Amino acid sequence: MYINIICPPLPHLIVGGISLFRKGDRHERRAIHKTFDLIYVQKGTLYMEENGIQFDVKEGDFLILVPELIHAGYRHCAEDTVFSWMHFYTEGGYTCTKNPVSYMPSKMNKNKYYQKDKFTISLPQFGSLPRKQGDRLKDYMEQISQVKIDKYNQQKLFFDSTSSQIEYQILFLRILSLICESNEHPKEKDLAGEIYSYMLKVYAQPFSLAGLSHHFSFHPAYITRCVKKKYHMTPLQLLIQIRMEEARKLLKTTSLHVNTIGQLVGYPDAAYFSKQFKQVMGMTAAACRREAQGERDAEVAEAGTKEPGGD
Repeated sequence: MYINIICPPLPHLIVGGISLFRKGDRHERRAIHKTFDLIYVQKGTLYMEENGIQFDVKEGDFLILVPELIHAGYRHCAEDTVFSWMHFYTEGGYTCTKNPVSYMPSKMNKNKYYQKDKFTISLPQFGSLPRKQGDRLKDYMEQISQVKIDKYNQQKLFFDSTSSQIEYQILFLRILSLICESNEHPKEKDLAGEIYSYMLKVYAQPFSLAGLSHHFSFHPAYITRCVKKKYHMTPLQLLIQIRMEEARKLLKTTSLHVNTIGQLVGYPDAAYFSKQFKQVMGMTAAACRREAQGERDAEVAEAGTKEPGGD
């Protein structure tokens, strides 16, 4: 499930803390009014249930509990368990859906200088983080912690703020950002691969990042991040690479004029195509064609030197 928080206003942190549970302890049964509860397990396993759905929250896992819904530990901890938690609140609306909600901004214009369009923060309710991101999340949650619930010593300790409220809210938003990045919805897992396959079909058409965003229903920044993560280049750079590879194939396998090949791969300006080809492939289009002709001539010469009936 995904929790979709409608902004503005942005959600804000209420308080963070850490709980130390012994083997045999269990989370209390409760429903929190208008308040989300995010749990991140650092050690052990916390067995939670919300609205009849059970979650085994293991080391490195997070779980967000929704306001008004009853949640509780459905079984006792099988080992000593340590988890960070934070309570947060939103004055805006929120929804719970099976799939994440993608933000599609409307076109910018001068009327938007003074008013922000509504957007959605879409958080997976339950998941895990890779070690690097998990270490960052743990560090952020420790920095906002002001309460320590210690079942070992039967203590509840409270600590004064060591940072400004602005710094606490910044850390809170960083935590939400890490949770958002953990989103592993199947459609998003290989978005970059889908974009690559799409570009192979439409590489000759004019490029627009906004058009790509509209086609895949993802924000341009997210599309760019996914493509760079997999291919180490921007969407435009990836498209140029595809175009140049296709041009090289045509140069080697056809006798089409260089200008015609440029047009076929999306470059009506012959001079610009030649410049791009040399920059990407490390040689001119003419040199590429001569190289291909030389390879063919060598193959013919080699075939002519073979004895009849030879291998």
